[in-house]
Amino acid sequence: MPRPRRIEAKDSIDIGAIFSASDINPALPKTAQVYDLVRGAIVSLEMPPGMAINEKEICEQLQVSRTPLREAILQLHAENLVDVRPNAGTFVAPIDLRYVLEGQLVRDALEVKVVRFAARRVSKAFLARLDLNMHQQILMATDSDYDQFYEQDEAMHQLICEHGGSPRIWRLVTGAKAQLDRVRRLQMPEPNHMKIVLDEHRAIIEAIRAGDEGAAAKAMKVHLDRVFLTIRHLMTQRAELFAPEAGQLLEEFERFSL
Repeated sequence: MPRPRRIEAKDSIDIGAIFSASDINPALPKTAQVYDLVRGAIVSLEMPPGMAINEKEICEQLQVSRTPLREAILQLHAENLVDVRPNAGTFVAPIDLRYVLEGQLVRDALEVKVVRFAARRVSKAFLARLDLNMHQQILMATDSDYDQFYEQDEAMHQLICEHGGSPRIWRLVTGAKAQLDRVRRLQMPEPNHMKIVLDEHRAIIEAIRAGDEGAAAKAMKVHLDRVFLTIRHLMTQRAELFAPEAGQLLEEFERFSL
């Protein structure tokens, strides 16, 4: 899939710049590919909250029938990433902090536990993969490549989940954190964000390297919980992306996370 491009205004969106027929492999099931493409565009804010989803235009760009797109939209609706409004159309959903919290709870419950197992099962091959991933993260941070840095961030968490648990654990995490991922993408351009993330990732990996389960879990908890420190700032800067009740929900989240 091509690297996502960020946008700033709804009326500047060019669907042709987001989707292309070359994104689809005709030898593979189309619904899964369309789902991945549209979900990626929503999470990256390439398709921002409130944007109307023009099914005809997307199908034309991807050169697929309506069926794969509609099946993908049903999955995205189940993840609360799109709103289907009778007699009005389908729209990219606003960021709902209720679902952000749900995603955070799932990550906290699973990843903090799984990183303990990863530290317990540490191996040279696993560490080599983590070290290569960190090298890629550093390169992306040096180039200020937010999109690819995000992809390498995801890859690191996937490595830990799959080594410490199983591929199914990562699929559960991924399925639960769609709304959270949009908040994470909003964080990327923040000053020093990538440096802070790199430092947190190093702490996680060094604890794993040392086989210190407690330190690994603590480092992962610090890393995951930092998202709440940025939400209020993001809400002041990009309030139009959030659901109207976001302020009240944020206060509840902050009390909950104490």
